[in-house]
Amino acid sequence: MTPQAKAVLRDIADTLYHAAADSCRHHRRYAELVDHDASDTDQKTARAAVRLSDEILDEAVDLYEIACLEETGHGDDPWWHKANMVWRNAREYLRHQAASKRLLRGEGGHGKNEFMELRIEHELEASALLRLRQASESYKSARPGVA
Repeated sequence: MTPQAKAVLRDIADTLYHAAADSCRHHRRYAELVDHDASDTDQKTARAAVRLSDEILDEAVDLYEIACLEETGHGDDPWWHKANMVWRNAREYLRHQAASKRLLRGEGGHGKNEFMELRIEHELEASALLRLRQASESYKSARPGVA
């Protein structure tokens, strides 16, 4: 891999990191507002920020995946391994989030089993978000210059 191609891939990995870190930050902020019983307006604004940051994360995941398919020869770079962990955890988080949304839209109603599935999916989503935050912090440790 040429130095220029490696720099481009590293820049895309940085973009993925930023998207993941922002998503985690917005989720944490929203959770704090809910915990402190903030006004409906504050919570609504925070929910909008969460949705937007998750959309950006989804786009960054796709961008990183495509970039990795196009470039090879980066397997020895510590940042690449950390970026892959961010990518994997972001995909897992987004998958659980999509499953939660599908369950919430359930056309068959919401019986006891559906609520149990939704509760489990929310717990898996929260766990995936925690792993995403940890992977993002790990990436930052491998790329201390990333802002």
